[in-house]
Amino acid sequence: MISRTAFTIIALLGVALVVSSCGKLDQEEFDMWKNEHVSQMEQADADITNKVTMLETKVDQHAKDAEDAISAAKNEAIAASQQGDADTIAAANQSAMEQDAQLRADLTKAIDMQGQKAMEFAQGEDAKLQERIDAHDKADAAQDDAIKKLESEVMSLKEGLAVVEAEVAAKPTLVATVRFGSGQTRLSTGGQGILDGVVEQLKADSDAKIIVVGHADGTPVLRGSYRSNWDLSQARANSAAKYLESKGIDTSRIEAIGKAHTDPIAPQNTSAGRAMNRRVEVILIPAGALDQPF
Repeated sequence: MISRTAFTIIALLGVALVVSSCGKLDQEEFDMWKNEHVSQMEQADADITNKVTMLETKVDQHAKDAEDAISAAKNEAIAASQQGDADTIAAANQSAMEQDAQLRADLTKAIDMQGQKAMEFAQGEDAKLQERIDAHDKADAAQDDAIKKLESEVMSLKEGLAVVEAEVAAKPTLVATVRFGSGQTRLSTGGQGILDGVVEQLKADSDAKIIVVGHADGTPVLRGSYRSNWDLSQARANSAAKYLESKGIDTSRIEAIGKAHTDPIAPQNTSAGRAMNRRVEVILIPAGALDQPF
């Protein structure tokens, strides 16, 4: 770009040419006029430059001030925002702390009330449970008394049973009954089998006495080897006793007795009754037995 001074000089040259061409100014006057005007123009140009420089300086300062103001405003805005956020956060924290404290207080109160109710309920249940325990203890005590009474009664019964068993064991026991035909004294095969079945029992109690009792049916003895039912019943008893002796039973333990028809177990006026009365009974009498009917 052409500077203001160069432009002025060109303009003056143009004017000079115009004036010279008109023949109104000589060379010296022209130079003086030119120099004066150039000097003025240079001064004016310097003044303009200075003013421009001053203006540019002011503009730069204004721009800097504006930038500083903007930056300060920005910083103030940020600080204000941060302060506002801090205040908001502090207020929120304070509110949260207050709400938390209130909530804790409410929870503590609720827990205390619930604990009180639970304690009251537990105390009531404890009282009920204690009542049940007391009632149960009383029932147990009554039951224990009843059990002791029953145990005492059972013990008495056992003692009585032991006495009875002892008495029974000491009494004569019918261990076998063998039937005979009319007028017969010999053991039948069936009779021998019956006696075989009690041999071991008779041997087991070696201290017991064995009574073999013969019976008749009461029919009059009119013929044969026997003069009466007494002889017939004795012969039947002797037959059974000898068979037991043959099975290894000690003879000293055996006693044979004939009772004729004096101890019937069935009616004598019927054939069935008479068949039942024709018999031999084997009776075991323990040592020390009091009842000895024979």
